[in-house]
Amino acid sequence: MSIKKFGLALMLSQTLLSVAVAAEKLTVGLIAPTNPEDTRKRWQPLLDDLAKSTGMEVQALVSANYRDILDGFKNNTVQVAWLSSKVALEAVEGGKASVFAQMIKSDGSRGYTSVLIVPAASPLLNFDQITAKPGTYRFADGDPNSTSGYLVPAYYLFSKNKVEPAKVFKQVIVGNHQANLASILRGEVDVATFNSEEMDRLKKEAPDQLNKIRAIWTSPLVPNDPILYRKDMSAGTKNRIEDFFINYGKGKNPAQRETLKNILNLSGFQRSNDAQLKPIADLALFSILRTNMNDTTLTNEQKQKKFDEVSARFGKLSFILESARLN
Repeated sequence: MSIKKFGLALMLSQTLLSVAVAAEKLTVGLIAPTNPEDTRKRWQPLLDDLAKSTGMEVQALVSANYRDILDGFKNNTVQVAWLSSKVALEAVEGGKASVFAQMIKSDGSRGYTSVLIVPAASPLLNFDQITAKPGTYRFADGDPNSTSGYLVPAYYLFSKNKVEPAKVFKQVIVGNHQANLASILRGEVDVATFNSEEMDRLKKEAPDQLNKIRAIWTSPLVPNDPILYRKDMSAGTKNRIEDFFINYGKGKNPAQRETLKNILNLSGFQRSNDAQLKPIADLALFSILRTNMNDTTLTNEQKQKKFDEVSARFGKLSFILESARLN
């Protein structure tokens, strides 16, 4: 090969390499339990470290709307995401995403709780006092896509007590954790769903607000949120991303540990898979079947048809989750 041809070939290979590197972009979807700006600020140091570690161009899609990130997974505009377990379940069921890591709290716990909060000066001490006076209190329920804000209390608080929020409360509004807290602090509602993660955040960052609220009900432990990636990414890319998350904060870098603490009082991430979502799948199934059973607009035949459809759907989903556990 002549020197001229060799030079052209070298230039061409360098150009192709540059294009390949430039094409390696990664969008991380982040749910915003408070507000998008605050969430982005907390996660940005980790995203910067992810870019350095993987050599990829990393950007974030931050939204208080869970659907934005879920749609991003479906459309491949999001490749990695932090989602609530309930929405993660839908992403896995859609066949586009898999769980690869689970958050670990600073105290080593692998779960959190849903709570029901009231103003500190409220006379309410427990849920029984609310059900004893139906139509008296105003309630801020969680986003229907929220695990701790909606799904967990829907099962453990309302279903197990055989009550419907619309029949118990004088008024029901819906919002995320930040909106629910604000509604309590402004005196717009008497009771609201919240979670222990946000209580811990307030203790550290806004103790004055924490002193103005009080929990009157606490759920059983909910598995910590998962981190997911798209199934169709290359094995090499998956390995780089997974290794980064699993090892993050485990070295001697104090900045990484501080970043994790600022995100959600985390100590790091542990390896996980889709089987982590099995308890949430059971809750979701129960919630759907309960809604179907209580739907007065449906005939018995329609309810039975719906029951069969939902049972078949969750039967397939349970198989997927159980296979992940066995593998």
